[in-house]
Amino acid sequence: MNDTAPVAPGEGVQCPAARDPAIRLFIGAAMALAFAGWMTYDAYVAKKYPYPVPYELNAFATHVFNHYGPFVLAPLGALLAIWGIATLRRVLVADAEGIGYRGQVKRRWADITSADASRLATKGILVLHFRNGGRLVLDSWKLNRFKDLVAYVEAHMPPNAPTGV
Repeated sequence: MNDTAPVAPGEGVQCPAARDPAIRLFIGAAMALAFAGWMTYDAYVAKKYPYPVPYELNAFATHVFNHYGPFVLAPLGALLAIWGIATLRRVLVADAEGIGYRGQVKRRWADITSADASRLATKGILVLHFRNGGRLVLDSWKLNRFKDLVAYVEAHMPPNAPTGV
């Protein structure tokens, strides 16, 4: 693994979530909620899209889109906002016990079978494979203090675990 930085051996590393992924979710939430509000105003307040009396496919599709679109977009916007908040609250903790997200089960260092560092230099992605078949993807775009984390993981890897560089 090449992405190293000096870290004190006894300390753990806490990596809070980066803001970029959450900002994208908040932008999507704002767009969905804005469109839901706009459609609600056009359909129910301004009454721009009444039911077409002589049936026309385009007029009917416009009516359905503007009358029922807010019932899809408003919950979608709320879901994206909640997802963005949850993304910002995640913290990855690597210490002497193991590695894992705060509030979830921490995986022990001895359970690591291999580490795939083939995309570390180009994409900033390190994948840890564990005994139970699980894996943990560490992404520099989603985590702050990534270089410190990589150095800490490298220092605590089991000696027999291969790194796929």
